[in-house]
Formats: sequence, structure tokens, C-alpha cells
Amino acid sequence: MKINSITINNFQSYYGEQTIEFGDGLNLVIGNGGKGKSKLFNAFYWVLFGKIYITSEGWCTTDDLYLSSHKALHKFEYINKKALYDAKIDGKVDCYVQLDLTDDNGKNYIIERQASAIRQPVQEWDKPGSWNVSPSSLKVTHDVATGTKTDNGIMAESIIADLFPEGIRGYIWFQGESLDSLIDFRKKQNLKDAVRHISYYPYYEKLTAIISEAKNKIAKQEVVKLKKANEQNTNVRGLLMKLEFLRGRIQTEEENKKKYERNISQIEVALADDETKMQGLAGFSKLIKDYEDCEKEIIRINNQLTEIDNNQRNLLPSLWILRGTDKMVERSKEIISSHVEVETALPEKKYIDEPSRAKLEEILNKDHQCFVCGSPVDEAHPHAVEWIMNRLRMQEEYYKELDDYRNNMEFSKQFNMFVGKIQDYPDFVLRSLKGIDKQFQDTEEEMDRLIAKRRKYLAKKTELDKEIESVKQKYGVDPHREASSVPTLTSNIRASRGNLEKQRKLLEACKSAISDYTRQQQDAERELNGIGANNTGTVTRVAETEWKNISIFLEAVCRDVQEKARKELLHKIEERANQFYEKFTEHDKGYKGRVEIDEDYSITFDGGLNTSHEDRKKMSIINALLALNQEAIGTYYPFISDAPTSSFDPSTTHKYLMGIKDIFGQSIIMTKDVEVGSNKYSDLYNQRNVSRIFQLESHIYRSDSKEPEIWEVSTIVKELKNKKHGQYI
Repeated sequence: MKINSITINNFQSYYGEQTIEFGDGLNLVIGNGGKGKSKLFNAFYWVLFGKIYITSEGWCTTDDLYLSSHKALHKFEYINKKALYDAKIDGKVDCYVQLDLTDDNGKNYIIERQASAIRQPVQEWDKPGSWNVSPSSLKVTHDVATGTKTDNGIMAESIIADLFPEGIRGYIWFQGESLDSLIDFRKKQNLKDAVRHISYYPYYEKLTAIISEAKNKIAKQEVVKLKKANEQNTNVRGLLMKLEFLRGRIQTEEENKKKYERNISQIEVALADDETKMQGLAGFSKLIKDYEDCEKEIIRINNQLTEIDNNQRNLLPSLWILRGTDKMVERSKEIISSHVEVETALPEKKYIDEPSRAKLEEILNKDHQCFVCGSPVDEAHPHAVEWIMNRLRMQEEYYKELDDYRNNMEFSKQFNMFVGKIQDYPDFVLRSLKGIDKQFQDTEEEMDRLIAKRRKYLAKKTELDKEIESVKQKYGVDPHREASSVPTLTSNIRASRGNLEKQRKLLEACKSAISDYTRQQQDAERELNGIGANNTGTVTRVAETEWKNISIFLEAVCRDVQEKARKELLHKIEERANQFYEKFTEHDKGYKGRVEIDEDYSITFDGGLNTSHEDRKKMSIINALLALNQEAIGTYYPFISDAPTSSFDPSTTHKYLMGIKDIFGQSIIMTKDVEVGSNKYSDLYNQRNVSRIFQLESHIYRSDSKEPEIWEVSTIVKELKNKKHGQYI
């Protein structure tokens, strides 16, 4: 089978109509993260099965997208955002994907799935109520003897089911995130299911089942005809009744055996799931404890920060508001000091009380001469008169100042008492301000310390989150969320083990009963065959007896061949897987291990390998199964993979692609691990079996340098290599 082309219109990140044509061999689609690789893979799966892949949710049907995605996406959100944004009220947006393919018989099929969305009279274009989205419709146009025919709905789905059986889809349409669910080293049922789905071995099972059913029908017909032919022979009739009873019991026990085997298989699968979860929880108990301790420490730090913040809010209006007032306090200290100096100074003694006022007036008004030196004091001597007048004024001012000092002495005493009390206040306040500054600085430093500490724990929590996500992907269990389920899980494991033991005992009892009934049946058949030989009568033979014996022989041969084929197939899978694994790891140094598969379908788990090597082993087993299936029955499916696994580095991806190109008639691989223009890219480009190379790029619908909105970006496909008719164009 070959995919000729895919046409995408307004589906997810693909705006408008784009067609990609594919060739034989490897078709490589290169694109960095967010460029549309997974959306292209979704286009393949949606056109065939009406589903898209959503990380953490798996495959979700788009007709009930909101429910199937557990409310992760609304129904309109798989349609291209730009097409929706551009639509006017009552406008219609058509979304479709068309796949053109040819089967192994050369018949051509054109498969198309289409849906449309009509804009509702709502202002916002990206709200749930803004769109009326139709259910997707499917049609298949295909070659028939008279030309072409188009089937719709259920008939179209039936054609797709014939082209791509459900059991095989997960292996040929391969999403990297589903790798662990396809091949799990801890669950042998995974490999058993894979063998049943994608190998030729089930044909042996079907052949054996057909022969066994034919044998049982022939045996029943034999008994009926022997009864009729020997109805007069009581010995024969008795033996025939016994044989009929024994065959009925054997058939009943065989059905019970199948039931017990089915129960055991189901219990083993459930037990393996629970034990894997328990292993994940037990093996990462330290991880869980570290995560919980980290969360507790972050909560404790946040509480401390909240307490400090509340304390700061209280201190700010009551104390910290005084920060920066030290200069004002220094000035207050200066004012108080200067006041004390003034208050402690008495009025200056001016020594102007001699001669007295009365004596001076007597000299001026009566004697007109100085009583000491006899100098004249009259109009003829104005300077002497002026001196005495000035002396009188000075005395008057001095006495007045002295009176004021005496009058205010009581008040001054009281005021000086107050000044005496507060003159030490500035020093106290200054010391307090220093304490307030230190308290503020200490609080700020403590906050900075706690914030730095919280930052460290948040970084540690981020790393622990990554480890937990790795555990979830590897073991299918969330250690943090399900840690509380350990008691329930332990109880389930104990119950499953007890039930498994019970079912195994019932199975052994059933096998023992079948063996016992079979021995009795053989004895009865020998006795029946010996009736004529021992002259105890004659037995009328019927042709069905010979056919029954032949069918018994064929059944035994088929079972033997089936078992040998099963063991041989597992050996071939191991051998071919190691060939692929060796190719995928030939650039590695150090220990790489090898693929080891036991006859009970269990795959040896190697604890010394990293995740990348484990994933390469799984990919090697899947590729070995598909390759052997193609070689044995001639049914060739295109192999389509999106990001084969996130654990591959560019070198590993290169070796993987170099191997894939030779395994399948056609493969379409989408990867981010090939850099256009690199040596590895040139190596792939020059390979004959690499027919097409495409690069996915983002087209931005805005001219400025601002970050584009989601509706302003779409995916465009750029063709880098097209090997057509032996030419490169």
C-alpha cells in the first residue's frame, strides 16, 4: 500500500488548502517544535478515523471534542484559527483532509473527511458559543470493476477498516508518546498482543481452530451414525453413550480451560499494571518525600514572608515612619542646647548705678557742676549735659531689664524644669532611630534571604516536577497524586495474586479433568474397536470414523506446527530486532545490551540502560514485527510516525532514519532532530531510498515585529527534495 498524497484545508495549524505528495521509501518531514508536525500526523489520523492526538489525553474524537478531551479543547478548536478569525457573522469555514492512496492490488482510494463551522452572532470569535460546528462526514471514492464508486458513512468506515485493521493501527500509525503502551518490557502481554496484531502467527491459530472445530463436528456425526448402524448391539450402544458423555465433558472442560486462561491473562495484565505502578511508587518514594518536603518548605517560607510583611505593615505607621528624621532631631538638640545657654546667663552687670539717679538729677538741675571734679554742667558745656542724660537713660533701661528678669524668674524656673527634662530626648531619639534603621535593615535582609531560599526551593520543585513527569510517562503513574493510593494498590495486588492462584488451581484441575476424560475416552474407543476382534460381537463401521481419526492427526500436527512456529517467530523477532538495534546504536560507545525475548513473550529488562536505549529496543521490536509480517504475507503498510521518541538525540535519530528507509516500502517520518544543511541532512538527502524531504515553517500574517497572536500564524510546507522518475527536482 502506498499513500500518494494528502490535501489539508483549514485543519489545525494548516490555513487554506495545501497538498503534499509522497513517494516510495522514506519521506522525511522536518520541523522544529511548534511548526506543525503533530498537526500533520493528526491530519492523517483524522481523515481515516476522526480523531486527533492531544498530549496527556491521547486520541480524542472531534465530533465530541469537548468531552473526549476532558474539556481540554472546545469543538471548534481543531479548525484553523486564522480561518475562524477571518470569518464574518454567518460566514462558513470549511475544514477537510483528503488522502489519496493505492492498495497492494493497484486499486486507488480517495478518502475525504470534512466538517464546517458557521459563525454565530457573537462578538468574540474564539468563544464556545461563537460557532456551530457540524459533525464530520466521511466519504471514500474507490475503483470498482465498472469504474469508480463513492461510499459514505458506515460503508466508508467499513472500507477503511478493511484497509487498516484496528489492531494494527497503533503500530503503523505511530505516535511517539504511545511507545510505552505498545511495548512494555514489564508486560509480556504487550508483545503477545503485538504478535497477534501484526504478524502471520494468527494464521496458524486460525488453522488449528478450524481443524479442531471440524474434528468435533465429525466426532458428533460419527456417534450419531454409529448409534444408528449398531442400534441392536447393546455393548456398542453403551460404549457410544459413554464416548458421547466423555466428549461432552471434555468439550465443557475445554471451554472452562479457555475461560480460566482468559481470566488468568486478564488478572496477569491487571496485576502487571498494579505492580508497575507500585514499582514506580516504591522506586521513587524518595522522590515523593523530596517533593513533599520541598512543598512544605515553600509553604513555611511563604508563611514567614507573610508574617514579616504583616509586621512591616504594622511597624511602618508606628515606628518606621520616623526613618529619615534624624536631621530634624539633630536640629532640635541644637535649639534646646542654645536655649539652656541663654537661660543660664544673668543680665549683664553694667555698673551704671553710681552716681545714683538722684545725684545725677541734682547735678543737672541744681548744682550744674560735677561733685567730683567740679567741671561745669550747663548750656555752655552741652557735651557734659548729654553725657548725664545718656547716663540716666541707660540706668532706666538696666533697671527695667532687671525688673523683667526678676518678674519672669518664676516662669523661667518652671520652663527650665521642662527643658531639663527634654534636653536628653534628642540623644534618646537618635539612638532609637538607629535601632529603627537597624530593625528595618534586618527585616529587609531577612526577606531577601527568605526570597532567595524560596527561589532555590522553587527551582528544586521544578526539577522534581520534571522527574515526576518522567515517572508518569515511564510507569503510567503519578507518584505525587497517587502516593495515597499505596494501601489500595497493595490490597489490589494481594487480591489479584490470591485470585490468580485460585484461577491457576482451577485451570490445573481443569487440565487434569481433561486428561482423565481423554484417557477414559481412549480406553472406550479401544474397547469399541476391540469388540469385533475379541469375538464379542461385530461393530458396523462408518466413514466418519476414518475422517475423525484423520482430523485428530491433523489437529495434533497443527498444534505442533503452531507451537514451533510461535517459538520460531519469537526467535526471528529477537534476531531481526537485534539487527535493527545494532544499526540504531552503532555510533554509541559503552554498554548497549541486546534484545532478549523468552518463549513466554517476556522481554528481558536491562536496568543498566538509559531511556534512549530502552526506546531504541522497543522501536527495533516493532520494526522487526512489521518487517517480518510484510515478508511473510506480502501485506505492505505505509509506516507513519510523529517524533518516534523524545529520548532520541540527533545522532540516534539519524541512524534510526537510515535504518527505516530500507525496512518499509514507504515510510513518512516527522522529526525535529534533523538540521537542514547539516552533514547528517546531506547524508539523508543523498540516499536513494529517501524520496522526499519537506520542511515545515511558520507563516506570520503581520508586518511588525510584535509577538503574533495565535490566529496570525499558520504552517506552510516547503519541499526540499523530490525524487521523481529518477531525477531530483
